[in-house]
Amino acid sequence: METMYYLVLFLLLQAICFSPERQLSTHVVVLADETFTRTPPSSSRVKNNKSRQSSKKTPGDNHSDNSAPQISALFVTRKPRDIFEGVRASVSNIVRGAFYGVTGLLASPLTGGLRGGISGLLMGTATGVLVGVSMPLIGFVLSVYQLARGAISTPEAVNGFLDCKLFDELTRTWQEYSLDGDLKEIKSEIKAEKSQTNTSSRRNVKDTEYYDLLGLQIDASSSEIRAAYRKKAREVHPDKVDKSMREAAEQKFHEISAAYQTLSDPTSRARYDNSGVRSGGDSELALDPYVFFAVLFGSEHVEPYVGELSIASTFDSLLRLSRRGDNPTSFESIEDFKSAVGWNVHVLKTRKREAEIAIHLRSRVNDYVEGFLTLDAYKDSCYEEASTIAKEASGARYLLAIGPAMVAEANYFLGYRNSIIKWRGPVSNVKRKMLKLRRKASMYKSILYTAKESFGIISSECPEKREQDGQVSMTCLSNTMPLILEMAWTINNLDITSTLSGACNKLFYDDNVSSKEERLRRAEAVHILGTQFYLVGLQKAGNGTAL
Repeated sequence: METMYYLVLFLLLQAICFSPERQLSTHVVVLADETFTRTPPSSSRVKNNKSRQSSKKTPGDNHSDNSAPQISALFVTRKPRDIFEGVRASVSNIVRGAFYGVTGLLASPLTGGLRGGISGLLMGTATGVLVGVSMPLIGFVLSVYQLARGAISTPEAVNGFLDCKLFDELTRTWQEYSLDGDLKEIKSEIKAEKSQTNTSSRRNVKDTEYYDLLGLQIDASSSEIRAAYRKKAREVHPDKVDKSMREAAEQKFHEISAAYQTLSDPTSRARYDNSGVRSGGDSELALDPYVFFAVLFGSEHVEPYVGELSIASTFDSLLRLSRRGDNPTSFESIEDFKSAVGWNVHVLKTRKREAEIAIHLRSRVNDYVEGFLTLDAYKDSCYEEASTIAKEASGARYLLAIGPAMVAEANYFLGYRNSIIKWRGPVSNVKRKMLKLRRKASMYKSILYTAKESFGIISSECPEKREQDGQVSMTCLSNTMPLILEMAWTINNLDITSTLSGACNKLFYDDNVSSKEERLRRAEAVHILGTQFYLVGLQKAGNGTAL
């Protein structure tokens, strides 16, 4: 019952508070208004290391000096990347100056009068007039300055964008992006985590039954344990097998779940390794959101294109907060909240997810890009892969989510670089944004409809139970599950769209290419792949509506 309540609450939070639109710092590129869902590039991913190191003392503002912090804390003073950011900074500074001026003009006399009587009122009035005049003036001067800086930076921004470079928010320069370097950095961080885990787990174990059930070595890391459990759970989950094999599958699923519950917790794993004492065998199995949603929505053939859905990480954050009852956390700052929900881990997983999808796409399209496959042969291979995915549970949903997203990203990239007249770029960008907007609208519409219908079902079917003890029975709540799952799919659609946007950007802007033509071939190959996915998805779904 408690798990069901968490699921309902989580889905609402996922859509409202943790929208799949990336909560990381975004990069908006000149002309195209292109959004990169990634953190600012670090030294191992971006070239020009020396420039980065020399800029760290003054991030975001190349002209800062010892007197700058006070002004930069009140106004936008960092160097604009282009004229559009210059206009935004200019408007922001004018609004801020006016706000500070009015606030000072009204608040200073009142504060002075309360503290110092008549003399304080006079002094406060003088201060208020000074602030009321100076702050709007400063805002206006800075707005003109930022507008001019934006105009001066625009030619560099245009060249950087057309040369497929990314704008580094830290150094405020356009730099080349390395997909291999990005993935290498991520793997090094994961390796550090794995080595720390393995250091505590390398020991002689008394009983290896649980390791054998999951097909693991005794020094397996936490990520390896989770991956093994996900694979086994998909194979033997009662909902994934025939009815004749369901009883045996339930027993097997219970066994591997008990093994995972023991080995996934460091304390219970250490106890099991040292004494063979099993933990949680007869108790209610703990819910692992990653495994739960992998079994619920997972598809082995589609996972390379979508990665680990963010719906799982958000639910994991919610559970993390719910389990802090004995160790309450005071959210006095945003950093406290980030620490409580495991924000740093979430950022790492987001980077890893997008980079791995980009690596898979690069491998998938390589034969066509290198000329080993003709256009027709490549189309046939894409169609065959899409047909294989369509045969799986929810395969058509995935194809209709992945296909349009790939086509939109490829059209957007090609529109600015593969057409003599550049009108295709802005048009493709509008279509790309409309796809995200439609999916976002569909998500919110589904949330409202699900909430309305769910409350209606609970109110009409279970009034007696609710009046008795204020609880909703499992039967009543289970009647709302089809609505909740449909809402979860709309969340997944938006998540997949945003993630593929980041992955495609990484692929298209990767500097590991021999020429500009190779970049264009990559985008063309992604366009073909997305088109075949979409067409097969429509055939399987039996309708002509894109999700």
